[in-house]
Amino acid sequence: MRATAESDETWSAERLFAGPGESQERFRKTDWSATPLGPVESWPAELRMAVRTVLPSEVPMLLWWGPQLVQLFNDAIIPVLGDKYPAAVAQPAPECWHEVWDEVGARVERAMAGTATFAEEELLFMQRHGYEEETYWTFSYSPIRDDSGEVAGVFVATTDVTSRVLGERRLEALSSLGTVAITDSGMSVIDTCRNALDALAPNHQDIPLAAVFLDGRVIDPDDPQSKWKQLAAIGTKPGFSDALLGPDEDRLLSQAAVASAPVVVSGVAERSPDLLDPQRALGDHPIDSILLAPLKVSGHDFPFGVLAVGLSPYRVFDAAYSTFVNLVVTKISGLLRDASAMDAERRRADAFAALDAAKTRFLESISHEFRTPLTLLLGPLQSVLDEAMTLTETQRQSLEASQRAAVRLRRLVDALLEVTRAEADSSGKSLESTDPAALTAECVDLFVDAAHRAGLDLRSRIADAAAERTRLDPQTWAHIVLNLLSNAIKYTPSGSIDVDLDVEDDRLILEVADTGLGIPESELGRIFERFHRVESVGGRSQEGIGLGLSLVSDWVHALGGRVTVSSELGRGSTFTVSVPRVLDPTSESPAGTVPGDLSAMYIGEAQQWDRATLDEDESSTQGQDVESLPRILVIEDNADMRDYLTQLLRRQSWHVDAVGDSDAALERIRSQPPHLVLSDIMLPGRDGVELLGEIRRDPATSRLPVILLTARAGAEATIGGLRTGADDYITKPFHPDELVARVRVNLELSWLREQMLAARERESDQLKTALETRSTLSKAVGLMMATFKCDADAAFDKLVAFSQHRNVKVREIAEQIVGDYTASLTDSSK
Repeated sequence: MRATAESDETWSAERLFAGPGESQERFRKTDWSATPLGPVESWPAELRMAVRTVLPSEVPMLLWWGPQLVQLFNDAIIPVLGDKYPAAVAQPAPECWHEVWDEVGARVERAMAGTATFAEEELLFMQRHGYEEETYWTFSYSPIRDDSGEVAGVFVATTDVTSRVLGERRLEALSSLGTVAITDSGMSVIDTCRNALDALAPNHQDIPLAAVFLDGRVIDPDDPQSKWKQLAAIGTKPGFSDALLGPDEDRLLSQAAVASAPVVVSGVAERSPDLLDPQRALGDHPIDSILLAPLKVSGHDFPFGVLAVGLSPYRVFDAAYSTFVNLVVTKISGLLRDASAMDAERRRADAFAALDAAKTRFLESISHEFRTPLTLLLGPLQSVLDEAMTLTETQRQSLEASQRAAVRLRRLVDALLEVTRAEADSSGKSLESTDPAALTAECVDLFVDAAHRAGLDLRSRIADAAAERTRLDPQTWAHIVLNLLSNAIKYTPSGSIDVDLDVEDDRLILEVADTGLGIPESELGRIFERFHRVESVGGRSQEGIGLGLSLVSDWVHALGGRVTVSSELGRGSTFTVSVPRVLDPTSESPAGTVPGDLSAMYIGEAQQWDRATLDEDESSTQGQDVESLPRILVIEDNADMRDYLTQLLRRQSWHVDAVGDSDAALERIRSQPPHLVLSDIMLPGRDGVELLGEIRRDPATSRLPVILLTARAGAEATIGGLRTGADDYITKPFHPDELVARVRVNLELSWLREQMLAARERESDQLKTALETRSTLSKAVGLMMATFKCDADAAFDKLVAFSQHRNVKVREIAEQIVGDYTASLTDSSK
């Protein structure tokens, strides 16, 4: 029953709907006498009060009045109405919202019965832009009572949260896709395709169906025929996956694979109306468009694959939808790149296993073949460096970095060859008359400068008896001493290193003791194992392949001796070498010296451990507004790699800071928060995975995007990083363009996430303001009625007059009146 009131000739549409605004103008021109509400002059005070509350609000609001639920609204709701406007003016709500009335009608009935209702993120299929659209709403229905206490209408406060819901859903799908891990124990390219689509499967709204097609040569590199193979699919009805693209499949896939942008194939519904699995359908409409996006993976000289995505018939393929699909394509391309590398590595491992029996003979026979190109690399490099006057500083730094890398490579090659020789024949050392004391002292002298620059006290004590001529292989002995000294400096951040050479009975005893980090007790039994590394101990660098101490053990055993270690974590380590002492007092041959190339390898590497990071004043961003640039923090313990990454990223006009370990990184993150962290996994002290855990546990940095670098495809450390919460990981060696692209994608994804979180907070604040505004205005009108002995209309007019006089909003005047009244009550109670 429609509420009535006595005619009030002072009221008219011009007065009630006075003011600016498109809705007010429409309402003033509406012939209300032709509507169920009748002339404005006959409207009850409650309706007029509700109208005057809704119209000024900046939050979307509607009023549904009377049995027919005649509709009024404010300007804020007009964008939400879409094509329904202007027909929605004075239209009964069931007619305006006919396509969703089955879902919301029951809630309206409850409100008309006197019970307020609330819904959050409710899915409603609306016809407002020329098609049936998937939309999401947060709204409340509140009953409005007339002067008799009967419910006369419904107050609706609503927010279209479609964009936020879509954004969160898509972000969750991308996050789920990011958890797909490539392990070195099973994930093939085929497994990766299936797991990637399984990760996307929960988002059946945006990706109702999808399939991955790969070039046949990806699966079988020896197959000369390029045939497309569908490796995985979701969303298609059983038996329909082969009908996804119809008879033109090969042509469409071949075109899409080399296209610069995704290709959309339309008319699918006409050819295959029953293609979609009903369990994944959002509604009754069939899939009519399929997007074909190229999956680009570097390292292949043929198109790698294509991702086919069925587009939702309930959403327009707009910029946001396109961005989401492009990010999915980028993620899957990255996964396939890693899986392809893993497959290739497995094939290499199988080949290596087949050749294992011949590897020793092979390496021995071609040892000079390894050394020849290294000699041809190091020699010309040194010649160019000697021409210092013709080189720029940048050229010289680049060449010196190349030289250091080549020297380190030569040391690694020599170490591998030593391993091969040790496995083939451990007794092949050349014993000659040697002065162990002089040779050991020379080895120590080589490290004096490196130790001093590292802030260490290097001391030696050599017994006179050790100076007697002994049958020894001088190069092997030098290897042992230099390796132990290098190891001591590497793992001694501060303090001292003592080298003692003594004689006990018929044995030479060498001790190298340090006050460094020490070795965990659980690792002491494996410290001399081949390729074994003690992880997360710290040190000046985490570089190495776990051969140094293993080779020391081999060399010592080749001399007929033994090596032991004692250590206490945090207190230091002592390595003790004991070899037979066979005197040769009659010899007059040279005492033995350290070969120059051998000393250069050990000393050159040690000198790099304490190189500082790039000075920020050298940044290529000078002259720019640094605060406006994306800030990236690089963590890498290898100085040359750190310099390379820094310069590469700075060329993108990003502000780059670089540090060498996790502790320095955490300090920098807290003092100057970056927009993205790029960290190597292998770091001194806490590794990259532990650093990631620290970042994720801190609420202030928990959403900071982190990319991990690893030198081992599919290594356990990388998988641990992903499970801890890394946003991405990149395998060395990488193409510089690929690194830059993945950094840029993660920066954009992070920005998108922060925008969505901010939007959600704003929507919550708007709804709260709408409800509070209505309550505050009602209280203020009541106080005005009591103070001035007038009705509600007159009280509201006075509020408006006060508002205009003071040039502030009606809501602010109402808040001030209620606040003053509350304060006066408080004062009177004291």
